[in-house]
Amino acid sequence: MKSNLDLTFAKLTNPRMSAGLMVLHSLLETLQSSPIPPRKVRDKVDTLIGERPVSKQSITNAARRLEEANVLERGEGYSVNYGYLLSVLLQQVIHLNECVRDLEEEVAALKSVTKSLA
Repeated sequence: MKSNLDLTFAKLTNPRMSAGLMVLHSLLETLQSSPIPPRKVRDKVDTLIGERPVSKQSITNAARRLEEANVLERGEGYSVNYGYLLSVLLQQVIHLNECVRDLEEEVAALKSVTKSLA
């Protein structure tokens, strides 16, 4: 028996669910983190990298690219657009699921051809 999560994912991957995914995206869009000052972000990045400090310009450039991708906003500080990021991840999981399904069908077809040749 499928769990509720499996059933939910099955519904989300249904080709007729594109409008539902847009509804979900519009609801998630408002989820955003509290702004974090750039200096705190730089300190955390330096801690994570550990080898050598990352330049202020590198952090700014990376943040600008993330802002262009709609993943974060820069204003009083940096804040993550959680809703947008979740929507992107959900779309990619759905796409990967379709790729896996296609590959499984290809493997099954190749196995049947191999068995018929043997």
